[in-house]
Amino acid sequence: MQVQAESTALLDDLTRSFVKRTLDAGLLEIDDIKKVVASLLAADQRFTPESLAEGLVGAGLLTKWHAAKLLAGKSGGFYLGSYKLLRPLGKGGMGVVYLAEHHVMKRLMALKILPPDASADGRRIELFKSEARACAQLDHPNIVRAYDFAESGEKLYIVMEYVDGIDLHLAVQRDGVMTVEDTVDALMQATSGLAHAHERGIVHRDIKPSNLLVRTDGVVKLSDLGLARIGVGEAGEPIRKKLMGTTDFISPEQAINGKTVGFTADIYSLGCTVYYMLTGSPPFTGTAAERLAKHQTIPIPDVRECRPDCPPSLVDLIERMTAKRPQDRPKSAVELLSQVQRLGPGSNSGSSRKIGRQVAPASDTAVDESFSEVTFADSSFSSDAGVPPLPQLDEYDFSNLQVNAEVVNPLQDSVKQFPTQTNVTPRVKIGDGVVKQKTGSQDASSRQTLLLGVGLAVATMALIAVLVAVVYLVMRPAANGPIRMKATESGKKIIVVDQ
Repeated sequence: MQVQAESTALLDDLTRSFVKRTLDAGLLEIDDIKKVVASLLAADQRFTPESLAEGLVGAGLLTKWHAAKLLAGKSGGFYLGSYKLLRPLGKGGMGVVYLAEHHVMKRLMALKILPPDASADGRRIELFKSEARACAQLDHPNIVRAYDFAESGEKLYIVMEYVDGIDLHLAVQRDGVMTVEDTVDALMQATSGLAHAHERGIVHRDIKPSNLLVRTDGVVKLSDLGLARIGVGEAGEPIRKKLMGTTDFISPEQAINGKTVGFTADIYSLGCTVYYMLTGSPPFTGTAAERLAKHQTIPIPDVRECRPDCPPSLVDLIERMTAKRPQDRPKSAVELLSQVQRLGPGSNSGSSRKIGRQVAPASDTAVDESFSEVTFADSSFSSDAGVPPLPQLDEYDFSNLQVNAEVVNPLQDSVKQFPTQTNVTPRVKIGDGVVKQKTGSQDASSRQTLLLGVGLAVATMALIAVLVAVVYLVMRPAANGPIRMKATESGKKIIVVDQ
């Protein structure tokens, strides 16, 4: 049975404008939108820009970020080069990171994009390129891999491995402090990746919980080499007055001169990160200046004040990692790795270890709330992916939309349902153009009555068959005496003797 919508337009002007923006953005085809409209129509759903957007999100055709931008009136900023941007993943000092899908290969990647305000800043551009060069030298299972550096429409971006998970900062905030075992595992993996970088002469200079990504299977990956420096002991570098690092996790020497630090600065920051994993807070509190002063002069608090279950061996390692003098710490992550391996049984399996607890990824909503200040997508990205131009659609012919229940019912399972609206009434064609109004509830009631009648008829016939069989067995005459059977094989014949 096919149901046809009323001859008047189903969508009001606001909803039609939303549809046009969606098409102009190159995110969907008109047929995709019609399927969702048909599904909502079959269920007597209300048509507003918000309800249609939510239906498209529920059907997996748009992300929540797409819907929010389209509802806000944006129709551009969803493509960069060969990639369609899906949603922001985070924001760092060097740029904004987006989850993106390759237009042709449909592969998910992470794009780190230099912000527009840095496009004319030669120093920031050089730092961005330096990060790309540092990433290109690293290939390790505990480091986020970089695959390409590209430019599109005067916008620079790095194509990186997408890690489906959450960073340790958000994970601790959301799920609570980590167990000692999981902390050691995370430390093992982070140290293993950092040792790979140190062996190649790369100092990260911004180790902190938010730069350690935890994949859903428990693998930890080191990310964001935006402040990394290649080649320890390089001469001729200008001393910058701006702080390079993060106040809560910065080493004492890095707070004084970030350009001259060595591997031990990463060790100090990693020790403060371990403290955060166990306690849920950084070692020091106060203003930025107060925290920097405490890093210079005060040992970090004993972790056992918050975690009495922390073993002495781990406490001792944290104290050595966060020693004020660089020479009192492990010389590099390579040396630290051997010390972490001695913390407990099974810890010598290196990067193959995984955090034991289940790690849920950061939700689309959580990311949007955490990075609500990100407005980078408000600008228009160029698209080199060959998205075909859309025809000028003055009208969307949804008034003649045919709704086939066999087609839309599977889609309805994935489309989020909304409060019913009775002002959109399906009509059924009867005879020569005569239209009889029939609500969805009445049509469903008729089908239910027919199915109930068929079911009762089948049940009655089965009951009669059972009664006939019982009567036959009861009324059958008994045999005259016992029957003894003897079987004799003669060739292929079986002779039965009845006595």
